[in-house]
Amino acid sequence: MTPGLAAGEGFTPELLVELAERAGQPDFPRLEKQLRSTGYCARPVRLKGHTEVCGEDGRWRSTWSTATEPDGVLRKACGNRREAICPACAERYRQDAYHLIAAGLRGGKGVPDSVSAHPMIFATLTAPSFGPVHTRVLGADGRPKRCRPRRDAPVCPHGESLSCTAVHDEGDECLGAALCRECFEYDRALLWNSLLGELWRRTTIYLPRKLAQRLGITQKRLKQLVRAAYVKVAEYQQRGLVHVHVVIRLDEALPTYRRDVIRAPDHRFTVELLEHALRAAAAAVTVPVPAEAGGGFVRWGAQLDVQHIGANEAGRCAGYLAKYATKATEQAGGVLHRVSEHEVDELAVSPHVREYLRHAFALDVQVADRKLARNAHAFGYRGHCLTKSRRYSTTFKQLRADREAFVHAQILARSRDAAQLAIAAAAPDRRRGVYAFDGQGHFTTLQGLLAEKGRAREREMRRIAREELCDQPPTRREHPCQTPQR
Repeated sequence: MTPGLAAGEGFTPELLVELAERAGQPDFPRLEKQLRSTGYCARPVRLKGHTEVCGEDGRWRSTWSTATEPDGVLRKACGNRREAICPACAERYRQDAYHLIAAGLRGGKGVPDSVSAHPMIFATLTAPSFGPVHTRVLGADGRPKRCRPRRDAPVCPHGESLSCTAVHDEGDECLGAALCRECFEYDRALLWNSLLGELWRRTTIYLPRKLAQRLGITQKRLKQLVRAAYVKVAEYQQRGLVHVHVVIRLDEALPTYRRDVIRAPDHRFTVELLEHALRAAAAAVTVPVPAEAGGGFVRWGAQLDVQHIGANEAGRCAGYLAKYATKATEQAGGVLHRVSEHEVDELAVSPHVREYLRHAFALDVQVADRKLARNAHAFGYRGHCLTKSRRYSTTFKQLRADREAFVHAQILARSRDAAQLAIAAAAPDRRRGVYAFDGQGHFTTLQGLLAEKGRAREREMRRIAREELCDQPPTRREHPCQTPQR
């Protein structure tokens, strides 16, 4: 039996018999190798074809073919970043996100170590209230408090009580749901999510203005002295609105020919100055709502938490942000795929989520350029989960290229497979792959279970060490990151 697989752990008697038969086949080690090479992907892409190498005579010859592999296919990781869809690929994405964020906090990956001494803050910007919802607030002693106790027990115009004396469990399905769905402003909430990208863009414009204003210098002069770098992660609250975790760092502004150099700004630019400037920018910035949707403006919510990042908090902060890069609307009970209008009533979602979907399709008719129907499953949000400024740190592309170069070097140094060595030794322009899509997912339940067990082993070794340090944010950040769902 495969090492690490305990009999009876997820294996029915039928699967145990199938496993015994499969393990006795000569290609079983190669099957395990393929599963391991995909990172134990939950839904690998299956390809059929071969790889060709051009010889010295200029003729292309097939060096390796899927015909000799188990089930006659090559398995490749699906690459989906969402943990609810593929935990294995999400884990790799989370690791890359961690290194990308951490490099901008403490150096590495082309960023000097001296960056840790730059003025840096961690901020959480939230959405305003669009109606009362069920919430779980922790008291000073860490115990959950009653949801919405009200002495006068008010009732809304639709006859629904606006108070709730229950103490909700952490997994209570009603958390984030509106106390009265007719009172909750779903249209405004959808537009807020949709306009969040523009709201953040304007915040990055207002921030230098507020810095210059507090220093008493012109914006032109400020641009000659300092530049801001940031990384931003979006997280869905249980009420369906997005809030933003962002790390902002100040660097010295340098001439164009030295723009890739990262140095600390002069002594005037302190972390306190950066905090005050961000608070002022967040309070001032607005984005107009399209007139056909009622007009007005969207702005940040009143709850804004800003913290100074200490020298020993870089790893913990990066781990905390990277964790949310693999999340999506499942935190709010939403779906992970696009839906059509006729599917809304058939989805197994909460009434609160269903209202979001219904309003998204109805509002899309009025505001054509916001693509609300196309992004109904994302509650109107159109942005990516993780974005950064150009000079904050390295890129995902560079991290993938570094990993590919490392694997390539390892094959040349250690592989005993003649076909692998021939392909790796050939120049990029003298090798090519000829493959066709054969499907996605595992052929059998047994293969899926083998991948699941292998994934559990791989993740357990990392989880014990990392989650103890990075699962929780710094002490001061714990409460704001669980902001009350007002």
